[in-house]
Amino acid sequence: MLAVAWHFTTGNSQAAGAPLEIRWHGNGIILQGEVRDAATQRVLAEGAASRLGGEADQVVDWLDIVPTALPVADASALAELIRLGQEGWHLQRRPKDGWLAVQSLTDERSAKARTLLRTAFGPGVSMELVALP
Repeated sequence: MLAVAWHFTTGNSQAAGAPLEIRWHGNGIILQGEVRDAATQRVLAEGAASRLGGEADQVVDWLDIVPTALPVADASALAELIRLGQEGWHLQRRPKDGWLAVQSLTDERSAKARTLLRTAFGPGVSMELVALP
């Protein structure tokens, strides 16, 4: 059975917004953190459902909607990254920077991920690819 687990952060998030984290593992995806609006939440849930075979009833939605959350410049690009991701990938986004851990820094999938990261978070956020151990 495929599953997506969405976890929310506790009330101790800073005014600048809680980090956003995405992990691809097993037959699921874990998204943790906050988004600014229901539209972004819906697009990310749809991306996760699509990645898992399009079965939306397998998405458990616990992602907090908080107006002060870190901005996502293009939720569709982030949803595409969710669909593109592979087992073991791990994204961590903080207020000014972040990283995506991938198996290879030079393959075609990682190159596409780099482009999607820039589009998803915009030019004000430095997003780097790092190699998984």
